[in-house]
Amino acid sequence: MLKMLLTTATGQRYSAQDIRALQKKLKAIEPKLRTEFLREVKSIGKEPEKAIKNAIDTQAPLSGLDPSGRGKNAKLQWGQTKNGKGGAKSTTIRFRTKAGGRSLTTTLLGIRVNSAATSVADMAGRSGNYVGAGYKGSGMSKPMVRTYADGSQSVTFQRKATRAGGNAFIRNLNRRLSNKPSRMAWKAVEKDLPKISKSIQYVVDKWAIRASKGF
Repeated sequence: MLKMLLTTATGQRYSAQDIRALQKKLKAIEPKLRTEFLREVKSIGKEPEKAIKNAIDTQAPLSGLDPSGRGKNAKLQWGQTKNGKGGAKSTTIRFRTKAGGRSLTTTLLGIRVNSAATSVADMAGRSGNYVGAGYKGSGMSKPMVRTYADGSQSVTFQRKATRAGGNAFIRNLNRRLSNKPSRMAWKAVEKDLPKISKSIQYVVDKWAIRASKGF
């Protein structure tokens, strides 16, 4: 996701509540105004989205992600997406008013990479932990609890990669794509983030002024 902190004319950061209030006011004036506001913000994401798509290869960077291999995790096959469309380059521009972390500041615009395999290849190793550390370093997934109609429950786990396997996977990605994450998506747009943020700032300020005037 692209993350850009927006500030008001007074230098204060826009909060998620500020943007929601702006949307509500625009909708009250004329419902289509809110739609136009959202469309204008999302249109700013088209150029960075294009850069991200161009940075993603259509071919799997490692044999372990190659969809032609047998016995592979289907979710991590290169080009696999939930809806089966777009392949490895599949992305979605999102308008977001969700506050980030403990802060109420909204990031407003996001570009999501839809393929799990692409996301893994792009960001694996970012946390500094090896792939496969699992839940609390157990080497297994977080417990998955299923509750049945009769009230009974079952708990299952999935085994993660070994430490050696995880480290080897990251080393191979580093050799093939880059020395560190982000290897594709964020790397493709990082230098343009100030410009993108300024464009979003302009749009928000423009619509905030319009909302204050009531037309």
